[in-house]
Amino acid sequence: MSPNRIKHLSKGMSLKLASWIVSIIAFLISGALIFSSIFLTIEYVDVNRSTQKFLDMKDVASEVQLASDHLTDQVRTFVVTHDEQYMKHYFKEIETERRQNALNKIHDNILDSEAHEEVHTYIEAAIQESTDLENLEYFAMKLICVEHSIDYSKYQKVIDADISSVTEDKDEAAIKAVYGTEYLDRKNRITTNITTAVHKLDEAMEKTVIDSTNKLKVMMYFQSAIIFANIVFIAAAIILMHLYIVSPMNKAVVSLLDNKDIKVRSNKEFNYLADTFNVIRTQNEHVKEKLIYEAEHDKLTGLYNRTGYDTLYRRIKLNKAIYVLLDIDKFKEVNDTLGHEMGDKVLSRTAHILDKYFNDDNSYVFRIGGDEFAVLIENVNPSMNQDILNKCQKMNAEISKKEGKIPGTPLSIGVAYGEDNDTTDTLFKKADIALYEVKNKGRADVKLFQK
Repeated sequence: MSPNRIKHLSKGMSLKLASWIVSIIAFLISGALIFSSIFLTIEYVDVNRSTQKFLDMKDVASEVQLASDHLTDQVRTFVVTHDEQYMKHYFKEIETERRQNALNKIHDNILDSEAHEEVHTYIEAAIQESTDLENLEYFAMKLICVEHSIDYSKYQKVIDADISSVTEDKDEAAIKAVYGTEYLDRKNRITTNITTAVHKLDEAMEKTVIDSTNKLKVMMYFQSAIIFANIVFIAAAIILMHLYIVSPMNKAVVSLLDNKDIKVRSNKEFNYLADTFNVIRTQNEHVKEKLIYEAEHDKLTGLYNRTGYDTLYRRIKLNKAIYVLLDIDKFKEVNDTLGHEMGDKVLSRTAHILDKYFNDDNSYVFRIGGDEFAVLIENVNPSMNQDILNKCQKMNAEISKKEGKIPGTPLSIGVAYGEDNDTTDTLFKKADIALYEVKNKGRADVKLFQK
């Protein structure tokens, strides 16, 4: 190398200066990384706090639903059993003011104004529906108290209930009040309002998560830019950043946008955030599934209830369906002679046997009220009518036999095949006509509707 070349190099940057520059750059990078880490931590805390608020609000919504369902369970049980303790339990729930306390919690737990106002509106509407429903419940309780000489002098709301318009059997009127269409419609509105409130919370929570994710992405890009500009000095850091932050976060964002669990594993904070998101998402799905299941299934038998019945009935093609309407013969005698507990066992056994005989993918079994059941079979044709009748006869033979202490309880069964001009009402009426022909001819049989 020539002296001139050496002289030229000597005018360049010294190693000491370079070390200072590298140190300054490293310091700046470290400062930038510290800043970004603090930002990420703060953002994580905010997400966690917001998430907890949403979970608390969902618990409030569940409290309103549980309180309403508990009141319904107690008044219905009282109407059926005439046991005064259920009326006491009913008013004990009223005294706890669980629904009003839930509304107060909403006032105290402030989210962003729009989400809070919407959730408050739906929860308040659900509580108002539940409160309005009490008038029907007081009416039903007074009918039972008067009919069975039960002292209701301690309950002013029951005293105030007006039953002067009732001319029919009081027991039937009470059952109609708490199982009738008006009552079910109000319960459906309560569930709808609660479900909508939960949905609004889910939307708000999703928006919060997306906003936080966007902020995290911006900061991540900032970190990448610093690392890229100093790639010569911190090549190893770039690799580590890609392995433990960039790649997992990108995959996490994809999972978030696809509404899937975050399965990527990375640093402790990321894992905690991912696990928190996964738990919240799983809880949300479970709550939704539980609310939908409880809304559409009968608590005693596990079959579809009237709500599930109405939902499925509307979507089935009636011109390719068979409707089976079943009624337990002399069920009232079982309740009167052996007690309501045995009556419940008879209902459960009936449900089990129905589910046993109609357990294919095209069949839906319902308990549509009291001792009345229904089966809807879709994607069938008239040639299958005889097979259905034979199955019903076989089923009736089995259920007519005593099982342990449970008495045999044969069924009166009406069967109708849907036609092109049938509606849900006409198809039901056909099966109902066939059912009552069976009852008029001695019960414990099955008949296909004939024009």
